[in-house]
Amino acid sequence: MRKMHSKSDKKQPKTTVADHPESCRPFEWPLLIYPVLFLATLSILYVVNRSIQKESPLPSARPQAPQEQAVTPSRPGQADPVTHAVPGNRAKLGSGLASRSQESTAAAGANGNPPARPRNDRAGAKPGQSSFATGKMQRPIDPSQLQGANKIVAILRTAIAEKNEARIKQCIAELAAMGDAAVVPLNDLITHEEGDTALWAATALARIGTPTATSALLDRLSQTKEGTYKEELGKRVSSIRNHDSWPLLLDAMVQAGDTGVVRAATASLSMMADAPILDEVIARYDTATTNMEIERLAQLVRNIQSPKATESLLSLAGHVSSAPQDSLQQAAIEALGKVGDAQSVSYLLRRLEASPPGEGAQIFNTITQINSPQAQSSLLYAAAGNKEVSAEHGRTAAIYALKNYPDEKTVALLERIIAQEQNEKVLTAATRTLDDIKRSPHAVTASAGALQKSEETLPFKPLEK
Repeated sequence: MRKMHSKSDKKQPKTTVADHPESCRPFEWPLLIYPVLFLATLSILYVVNRSIQKESPLPSARPQAPQEQAVTPSRPGQADPVTHAVPGNRAKLGSGLASRSQESTAAAGANGNPPARPRNDRAGAKPGQSSFATGKMQRPIDPSQLQGANKIVAILRTAIAEKNEARIKQCIAELAAMGDAAVVPLNDLITHEEGDTALWAATALARIGTPTATSALLDRLSQTKEGTYKEELGKRVSSIRNHDSWPLLLDAMVQAGDTGVVRAATASLSMMADAPILDEVIARYDTATTNMEIERLAQLVRNIQSPKATESLLSLAGHVSSAPQDSLQQAAIEALGKVGDAQSVSYLLRRLEASPPGEGAQIFNTITQINSPQAQSSLLYAAAGNKEVSAEHGRTAAIYALKNYPDEKTVALLERIIAQEQNEKVLTAATRTLDDIKRSPHAVTASAGALQKSEETLPFKPLEK
């Protein structure tokens, strides 16, 4: 049966969005473009900003000083820089250059200016490589910016580099006149350098010769390894003549374990020995407890060459007829031969004459080794014959000693002795001595004037005792 519908059951019309816009409005996609563009813009700005920061620091950032070229000092704490070529070694540089570079960098920063990078003078030098490997100073020290001894030392360095001997000697004289005020900069040179610069500094210190300067030289000498440089340094110590330093030198000679120090101190003392020094040596010898100390003190006395020590040596040597009692007394007798003044020569000749038969050989040899200039007149007189000497002993020894004085006066006397002498021993001595002189590289022949002078001033005919 069909179902019946009323009017209300009839189909109703459909409701559209247009009829209710507030409840069912469709989504509009174009609206998303704006936020996307905004985010993209922020991202681009961020990336650009980071790129700019990498390429250029912010204006507020503190400027960084350019990295200085590295300069390696030859030794820590080295003072003013110099470059000195040492044979067989590379040139050495001081760290003073690096310290001055740091000072200049700090000064530039304080002024608000970036420090200048050191200029590299070598063509094709690699970054960070020092231009001083060539042995030349990058920036010469301006002496006008220095004062006192430091200024003179700077001038001395320049003079040594230029081999200006006149300027070098002038600087050495000025430094020596300054005394202890010049010791510190000179000690820096001998401590941190070797070669000519250090040796000239050592020369100045030796010329000053005060205990402070002497101590610096002895310390450096003891720390130097064996070789030519140490020998040259030892010669500078040997040349010290400042009497104020003799206690320090004597202590070093007795106590030092370095043979170079012992030799140098002994040589220095031997040239300035006098009564106070010899008195102290005798006192130390009497209280010495080791053979080493005894030997060193005796060696010092044996090497004395100073005429100031003559009286003390004569007293120590004893009477001409007494035999030496110990090594120190024997050393004093030998030292008189090195001093060689008139008193010394006379004592040795008289001691030879007083020696018992067969015991005068050592005195005889001591006389024949005399070579000091002041001894020539006494030897010529003894060789010609005087009342103090006999033909067999003193006169013959004096003739043999004359080989150390190969001049016209000696040759003239020897030729006259050969021509007229009757004593066989004297004649043999004169002949041998003249032959030795003529065989020398610089042979001397007597002129007529020298022959006449020898005839007038010296008795020719031997005077027998």
